[in-house]
Amino acid sequence: MFKKFVQITALFNFPIALGMIISALMAPQADTLIITVVLGVSFMLMGAALLWATSDIKTRAPLIVWNGLVRMVGFIIVTYAASLGLAPKVFIFISVMDLITAFVYIIGSMRASEQPFKSLFLGKTQ
Repeated sequence: MFKKFVQITALFNFPIALGMIISALMAPQADTLIITVVLGVSFMLMGAALLWATSDIKTRAPLIVWNGLVRMVGFIIVTYAASLGLAPKVFIFISVMDLITAFVYIIGSMRASEQPFKSLFLGKTQ
């Protein structure tokens, strides 16, 4: 079940990334074009890395944990932006979903690898 969850959420990265890249290329803005395209490509690589990690979760669990931590940081940033009135409501909803996903990634990785958080955080699986 955990493996399927990671695979499905990893696959969601691809259409989101393509949407970001295509919209940035169709209406290029000098101040956002490069960062948006690089971010989109990073999302694709993150999705690919998560798919790769699911082929051997026991030894690649640190990658999933770190992706969860990145999602938590995203939640924190959106929460901060929302407190300043700078985040659309849809971003808040998405960031809450990311926070839940982050917890599933971290707890699921700990259970699947039978390793404590500290070990996974440090990239150790044996």
